[in-house]
Amino acid sequence: MADLKEAAEQFAKDLVNQNIAGLMMAFTPNGMGQAMALQAQMQAAGGPQPTGTPTVTVELQGQEGDDHLVDIVMSSDAGTRTIATRWKDVAGAWKVDGIALKA
Repeated sequence: MADLKEAAEQFAKDLVNQNIAGLMMAFTPNGMGQAMALQAQMQAAGGPQPTGTPTVTVELQGQEGDDHLVDIVMSSDAGTRTIATRWKDVAGAWKVDGIALKA
């Protein structure tokens, strides 16, 4: 099984590069539903759109039950956003089972 931090860093790269195929592989069905809701929420919120490539930091936040919590912090000229993710070990692979934008 890949290291959680490595999996989260690859997930963050796929987010930045809009690699849909890579992102699809990273989600559980529950996580995919939350990601779709989050995308709609972010589009509805509007606000300035970042230009250029954001700076991305992956921060392991610990464990809550079987879930491993990871924050993905993206900084750009439009500001900083933190995406909170919940990861699960599914058959030896790390999968995102929950995703939300932190306030």
